[in-house]
Amino acid sequence: MKMPLSEIIDRYTITLLKSRRTDEDVTEELNAYKKEIPDGESVETFIDRMYEINGKIWDTEGDIRRGVDMPLEEVGRLALIVRDLNQIRNGIKGEIVDEFAEGFKEIKVNYRKVDYGRSE
Repeated sequence: MKMPLSEIIDRYTITLLKSRRTDEDVTEELNAYKKEIPDGESVETFIDRMYEINGKIWDTEGDIRRGVDMPLEEVGRLALIVRDLNQIRNGIKGEIVDEFAEGFKEIKVNYRKVDYGRSE
């Protein structure tokens, strides 16, 4: 089964972040995704937007991923921010599905944004 463009762009931007922010050599993976991405201005716009949101998720999860000792309240606050960022990410992926008529939209049922008194 061919991977939908929304997934390719998502994985490509995450791999691009990995290549720029770590010492891991992901050149082969980047090239494999790049071959599957068509040329075009709208595709570049989606790549830019997906790179930005995935970068925000990466930054927000950073301390958790590195195992920084922090109060559970802070872990929970960061998890809520990541949840909200993932909602934006899924929205972008949905736009890609609409634009290129391939793949499936991720639909969350009974989902609502709740403000737990956190400040952003």
